[in-house]
Amino acid sequence: MVAQRRGLVAMMIKQGLSNNAVDWIVEFVPECLSDARYLCTCLSDERNFLTASERLAVADASLRIATAHGYRNESLAQPLLYSSLSVLISSFFLVLGPVGVAVNVLCEKETGEDITQKCRKSTLRMLNALQNISSSKSDVLKNEVAIGLGKLITHCKSEGVMGGVTGVAAKRRKVVVKEIWDATIRVMNTLGAQI
Repeated sequence: MVAQRRGLVAMMIKQGLSNNAVDWIVEFVPECLSDARYLCTCLSDERNFLTASERLAVADASLRIATAHGYRNESLAQPLLYSSLSVLISSFFLVLGPVGVAVNVLCEKETGEDITQKCRKSTLRMLNALQNISSSKSDVLKNEVAIGLGKLITHCKSEGVMGGVTGVAAKRRKVVVKEIWDATIRVMNTLGAQI
């Protein structure tokens, strides 16, 4: 069904599948990689009206698809991986929340759900998925990941030297940066990339 209906997986992911449903699709529907162009459009098109947390959730699903099935078709997987990593990197400061304010101050308008927490979960899911890139995966995809994570490491470093902010909010922010830093370093070590 997925192979015959291009865009079906992308549409379902864009509408907000649960993490378990995304994991199931990635594991049991290898044809989901054929929707890579549609997913790239969702991630890069400014007119798709996704919120930042929805866009990061789509990036999470896209990254999982690219890393799980990228060896089947690198020409589809590479732009998808690149788009997903771009969203991950550009969402870094949203994951941390505003400087000097409690991390959970940003909430969804309709549901009241904590945006920073939702984005942090997607970020950590993405980093955990990247740890599963084995030696059998493409060197091209590994290089894309190493370059993208290098930028994430730079963000973590710049956040670590930021001074002048104290209090509970600053401590929580440092904890979140440390979580991201540790997960990123684990991925880089898995890839055998230099930091």
